[in-house]
Amino acid sequence: MKQKSSRSALFLMELIFSILFFALASAVCVQLFVKAHLLSVSTQELNHALTSAQSAAASLQAKQGDAAAALGVLGGEGDTLYYNADWQPCAEAEAAYSLQLLPAAEEETTNIVVTKLGETAPLLTLPVRCHTPLTAE
Repeated sequence: MKQKSSRSALFLMELIFSILFFALASAVCVQLFVKAHLLSVSTQELNHALTSAQSAAASLQAKQGDAAAALGVLGGEGDTLYYNADWQPCAEAEAAYSLQLLPAAEEETTNIVVTKLGETAPLLTLPVRCHTPLTAE
C-alpha cells in the first residue's frame, strides 16, 4: 500500500513540473508576441511619418521652398501640420502627431520634422534642399 502512495506522489511531482514548464514556455511566448506587436506599431508609425514627410517635401519643392505655401497645399496653417491617430490631417486639439517645416542652418535647406505629441525626440527628420531658380530682371 505504501508503494502505491509513492507512485502517485511521483506522478503528481511529474505533473507539477510539466505544468511549470508549460507555464514558463507560455510566458516567453507572450513576451515575444508583445514585442512583435510593439515593433509592428512602431514600424507603422514610422512608415506613416515618412509618407507624410515625403508629401511635404514634394509640396515644398513644388512651391520652390516656400514653407507656408507648401503646408497650405497639404491643409496646414502656419508652419505646422497636425495629424490624428489615424494619420488624417486634423485640428491641433485632437492631434496625435505634428509635422513642421523648419529652416535649417544651411542656405536653401528645410528640415521636415515629424513628432509624436508628448514626446521630445522626433519620429523622423528629413532635410530637403530646394533650389530656387534665378530669374532675369
